Amino acid sequence: MKKVILISIIVLSAVVTAYYASVPSKGTQTFVEEPVVLEVPLIDTIDTIDLTRGISYDVWEPIPPKEVEMIQQVMVLPWGKSLISPLTVKSFHDGENIYFYVSWKDDTENRNTGMGEFPDSVAIMSPLGDDVQPSMIMMGKSSIWQWKGDLDKELWLNETQKTGAYSDFYYPFEENETFVVSRSHPKMAVHDLNSIRVGTLTHKPYHNVEGRGFWDKGTWRVVFKSPLEPQDPELDAAFNPGEKKSIAFAVWNGANGDRGSRKSISNGFVTLDIKERAT
Repeated sequence: MKKVILISIIVLSAVVTAYYASVPSKGTQTFVEEPVVLEVPLIDTIDTIDLTRGISYDVWEPIPPKEVEMIQQVMVLPWGKSLISPLTVKSFHDGENIYFYVSWKDDTENRNTGMGEFPDSVAIMSPLGDDVQPSMIMMGKSSIWQWKGDLDKELWLNETQKTGAYSDFYYPFEENETFVVSRSHPKMAVHDLNSIRVGTLTHKPYHNVEGRGFWDKGTWRVVFKSPLEPQDPELDAAFNPGEKKSIAFAVWNGANGDRGSRKSISNGFVTLDIKERAT
């Protein structure tokens, strides 16, 4: 039995080593040592962004961006098949809420879920606690916000997805849902989640984040909005002005079959430098 386990470990190590050995030629899979530092200025002279009216491009225009290089997720199966990189990220706070603007290139707009269809998505992960392992952005107790194109379509565009499948959808001969539990009506376009380690994603009992996205001419632009103060310190990340905070990003390309662990992840943590004073 021990021999079988040892052989399995050797084979897995060889596969991972071979994969990484093939990547440097692509120039995409080199882990960084120094994190990207993203300044989060206090801007208290503007109206609060109202996502019902859009994502306020004019507010974001003067805020300096940072580019976050991404790598394929190869820590757990299924590994990523394609790569979306880089992400352009901006952030600010108004003393009450923190806002993130994330954009990336994507030739197709994917907002549907179905047989062989997967939505485009982007997520922000915030470690909880002080025992953050800088090189292991997939592990540890974390708060995760995941914006999804299908939820955004249903919430903001008021377009209910239609499908021929019976399971968990309307029956084709009924105008209304028979069993309420078989269909969810999203209150937000963002899943507000917690994770302890890989494979432990759970929904929080409340929503502490909003989000909205727009796709135009091959580019996604998504804005997140959440209170600076956590609703529950055990479940939510705190973004305290005057302090630094580590976060990480993930993005899914639905057209390439990305879902679950099949995604692109940021090449290390991004350090938020949250300012106390207005710029």
